Amino acid sequence: MTKPIYIHGHGCISIQPTFETNYFFETVHTYAQNPIPVLDPDYKARIPPLQLRRMNKSMKMAISASKLALEEAGNVDIDAVITGTGQGCLRDSERFVETILADEAELLNPTPFIQSTHNMAAAAIALALGCKGYNMTYVNNANSFESALLDGMLYLQEHPSKTILLGGVDELGSRSPEFWNIAGYLKHGNSIIPSPMNVDSGPGEISAEGAAFFVASHQEGKQAYGKIIAVETRHKTEDAAAFINQFLQRNGLDIEAIDAVLMGNNGDVRYDGIYETVCRTLFQGIPQVGFKQVLGEYDTVVAAALMLALHMLKRQQIPKLLHMNGPQHHGLQRILLYTQRRGKNHSLILVER
Repeated sequence: MTKPIYIHGHGCISIQPTFETNYFFETVHTYAQNPIPVLDPDYKARIPPLQLRRMNKSMKMAISASKLALEEAGNVDIDAVITGTGQGCLRDSERFVETILADEAELLNPTPFIQSTHNMAAAAIALALGCKGYNMTYVNNANSFESALLDGMLYLQEHPSKTILLGGVDELGSRSPEFWNIAGYLKHGNSIIPSPMNVDSGPGEISAEGAAFFVASHQEGKQAYGKIIAVETRHKTEDAAAFINQFLQRNGLDIEAIDAVLMGNNGDVRYDGIYETVCRTLFQGIPQVGFKQVLGEYDTVVAAALMLALHMLKRQQIPKLLHMNGPQHHGLQRILLYTQRRGKNHSLILVER
């Protein structure tokens, strides 16, 4: 069993102004499109312009979010960079494949290929920060960030005096959403953010992009947002409630020990029933909080949800716009994150104050 890790700073870039200081979803940007590109911060404030010109979207978001996290943590030295991404640098991947087809695989520019690899964002962060230590990227669909988080917890258990940077990043492509649409992944009609919850808005999800990074260590510190106790994933399960119960039991807890639960409802009527069943059988007396209705759906959006959970613990408050149902909270000490995507890649993250 891994030891808890403490979060000392975070940075988040999404379709909401989460990069702004003290933003807590008091208001949200509205959208009526699908997919939705990220709300870009001023990248030049943290990335030299000449370097910025040569970076793809994932690299820009990852470096900017990482530097935001480091600024919050007091610009500490980082010993390792651990990243999760479901799609990698998607636009460069598309560009490289299109060039192969157009030029019949002759005289290819190597840059899009080099920058299309999934570990490019983690490498760019390491170069920007001068970190020559452990560097790892996990690509595991909608459990990519959770895989990186688990590795970060194991790394700190082996190196208790170290400080790490971990996070998740995913970008939208220009062509890939066309294939997602053919596969039936995207929502048609009712493609609005904030998405109405507990309403049958039909099949499909609203696709987005974003990046969230965290400075973590085994040292509690005075300014820590909170601590991550445990993380667990499961590719498939026939009984989500049993999966959650077993997770809590392994961590010596019962349902009554949870003060709020962050749920990954995304408005896809085909799969949101999993959350409804869990809420009805397990979480009926617990505040339930959404996040995908304002952040959209992408493989590592749970990293942004972790940022929200940490803010809730520090502020002892649930954003009114995100409170889906359940009673008002009476003190937040322990929050559970539960999410799945398209009925697969179930994950749980347990966070404490």
